[in-house]
Amino acid sequence: MRNLLDDLKRLLEKDERLVAEGKLLRNKIIELALQPDPALMKILLSHEGIKKHFFRDIGGIMVFDKISFQRFVSNKAFLPDSYTAYKNRIGLIDGDEFIGEQKQVVLAWPYKDGVLEGGQSTEEAKRDEIFWNETLAPDEIDRLLQPKVLRNFKAYTAAGTFNVAELNGRDNFLIKGNNLLTLHTLKTAFTGKIKLIYIDPPYNTGKDSFGYNDNFNHSAWLTFMKNRLEISKELLSNVGVLFISIDVNEHAYLKVLCDEIFGRDNFVGEIIWETATDNNATQISVEHEYVICYAKHKASQPKWQIQSEKAQAIQDKYEALKAVHGADADRIEKDLRNWIKSVKKSNEIDLSGVSHYTYVDDQGVFYPGNSANTKPGGYHYDIVHPVTEKVCNKPANGYRWPETTFWAAANKGDVLWGGDENTIPKIKKRLHTATELLKGYFYEDNRKSTRALTNMMGKKVFENPKSINLLKKIIKFTTAENDIVLDFFAGSGSTAEAVLQVNNEENTKRRFILCEQMDYVETITAKRVQKCLGEETFIYCELAKLNAHYTDLVKMATTIAELEAVWRRIKAEAFVYWRVHIPQVDELLSEASAMDIQAIQSLIYETLDKNQWYVALSEIHDKDYRFGRDVIDLNQQFTHL
Repeated sequence: MRNLLDDLKRLLEKDERLVAEGKLLRNKIIELALQPDPALMKILLSHEGIKKHFFRDIGGIMVFDKISFQRFVSNKAFLPDSYTAYKNRIGLIDGDEFIGEQKQVVLAWPYKDGVLEGGQSTEEAKRDEIFWNETLAPDEIDRLLQPKVLRNFKAYTAAGTFNVAELNGRDNFLIKGNNLLTLHTLKTAFTGKIKLIYIDPPYNTGKDSFGYNDNFNHSAWLTFMKNRLEISKELLSNVGVLFISIDVNEHAYLKVLCDEIFGRDNFVGEIIWETATDNNATQISVEHEYVICYAKHKASQPKWQIQSEKAQAIQDKYEALKAVHGADADRIEKDLRNWIKSVKKSNEIDLSGVSHYTYVDDQGVFYPGNSANTKPGGYHYDIVHPVTEKVCNKPANGYRWPETTFWAAANKGDVLWGGDENTIPKIKKRLHTATELLKGYFYEDNRKSTRALTNMMGKKVFENPKSINLLKKIIKFTTAENDIVLDFFAGSGSTAEAVLQVNNEENTKRRFILCEQMDYVETITAKRVQKCLGEETFIYCELAKLNAHYTDLVKMATTIAELEAVWRRIKAEAFVYWRVHIPQVDELLSEASAMDIQAIQSLIYETLDKNQWYVALSEIHDKDYRFGRDVIDLNQQFTHL
């Protein structure tokens, strides 16, 4: 096949009409072939191999098979680095029509993972991008998304790993396997139960990292995300929210995609995360990423506010000064004000929003709130000064709070009186009541996260893990006791560490579910989370591999002989895609010496039935899979969590 491709290209390059800037003009070739052009026919008939392949001898007359020729030239394999023609040759056709031409379902599985729908843009077709085409064939997709069997259960504690006897509704989970299929497996137990989903998907930047295929075709990437976001919406509770980290490459498209799935009215907002300094920009220096947020039902969301973390820095300083000055509130106040002033000047600590808490009394730190109503219509009543016993001056628009509120504060010592009645009295706002909102801007150099993880693990194990501080902030604002946090692009496990830190700080029991398909899940993700457990635990388990096992064998093979051995095993043991014509694969592999290793791997990979990637939960009792009683019991418990 490779010889035929090369021979045809060399033959066509002889016709100047078919070449521009050193490249063959595919559309021009097809145009002349369909006429058919006499000069082109003469060139094609001059080569015995080409003539044999595209011409038929009918009664001594050579008849050109222009349909077969058009398909051959239209195929991406006509380009030097493609294996697509091999894929189509082995049977990914329906009769004489390629699936792409039918606009039916195309299941493409990059090594990252993905389910791609029919009707999408393909570079070879040069048609408009369409990623909403809902023509998925039920017989090809329904079984694929059935819940899968979970196996290899292990309980992780800070002390080590142990066998799992039973599951309960308080468990954390780390699940290894294709994340789309894991999400559909989670449906059995967690539909409508997830409070927060945070994901950091591939950014489609063209830079591979830790085995992620981070450079999808644009339409493929959108469909890849669509599949996962649709099931995410089902898993979210009615008050659940979704946060997605993304950079400028796909930010706008992801926003439109989420608008379609969640509804524009459920867009909550976005956080601009300034991550680094870019001094090498050609035009615009891009130094930020985005975190976009959607709610399942925005109207059901409460106001997001938490106790101010910045206020804690002032409280810590107050406690330190109190240890030095005792009950001398005036000296504490003086030193506290000087400290706040110096911190603001140096930017050593971010005290924005709380730097006005500079007053101290015997109860602690406070600031006197404004008494005046901002517009006419406030509360009007008399307040008698406790010393002069005269009525205090009043705000022109009246007080902002009713009289009962004022006297309740006065009884607790929470009113700042003036020296006499000429000063309007003010209610003291205590430092511990200071709250903050989730701001749309966050700054943290991401190298800080990389250094922290490197120090934890003893060596550099992961590029650009997400900011624990940003994740903690999101978790604190959007979740509470017993809520579940899901991350199905777990990576190094930053989300789990953030959940565990928040639980420790707030003495709560939020739970996490992490999904990751890469092999580093055991050597990096699980190990990292284990180091953060404290008194907590998590359950590790895996989707039970079926055809996925043979994918591993294909990827590990490094020689043609090894790949041929894998193919023999697949024919004998695995589930081969029903459209694949096995004798044609055998024929192609007989020409393997003309193909590179990657092309052979891709060819064999495409023969596997993706519906049988993992063992369906409905087949857990099939004796061929030899699942023990413990696995069966734990899967049953999982579905009823």
